[in-house]
Amino acid sequence: MLIRGFKKWPRNQQIALPILSVFAFGALFNQMHARNSEPVSIHVENPRIIDGDTLETLEKKRVRLSGIDAPDEDGKGNVPKIAAQLYLEELVKQNGGMDCTSDFQDEKLTVEPICNTRRTSWGRSNLSCRFRSNGASVSATMVRHGYAVDYRQHSGLAYARFMKDAADERRGLWGVDYEAMRNLAIERGQLPNKCK
Repeated sequence: MLIRGFKKWPRNQQIALPILSVFAFGALFNQMHARNSEPVSIHVENPRIIDGDTLETLEKKRVRLSGIDAPDEDGKGNVPKIAAQLYLEELVKQNGGMDCTSDFQDEKLTVEPICNTRRTSWGRSNLSCRFRSNGASVSATMVRHGYAVDYRQHSGLAYARFMKDAADERRGLWGVDYEAMRNLAIERGQLPNKCK
């Protein structure tokens, strides 16, 4: 049935409309993806420390420090988790605010391609942070002092040598609960099959 005043589309135009719709959707998707892939940079002042690898800004945005993992809560008053949290709090007190970005600032330290470069996880922004006072990498400092481990799929092993030195010298949590830190390091040193 034809609507008065409209002619039936020729067959090639009937095919063209769905194809044009797909291209238009693809262009919109690419534009949105490009916007999401632009680097995010924020200045963090007086953060609330959630644990040894997560902090919360004054605007209630959660930031996950890229490339590392600190011990998590085990429901038993986990001493390593609390110690890592307190150590990061102390670092912030000593060094002040941070500049954080979704670009992996310590990429020059990597020894393999970074497998997972997602910018968010569990409602947190995955960011690399440096203290404004001295330019030190927060992630590298946490690993170097023994309060976090290298998280291989997110770091490309950027912090592995710092972790080895901390373990060998029993720095930080390596001197408190070596076995727990060793197990966390082994777990976070594995790559998922999609990365191999």
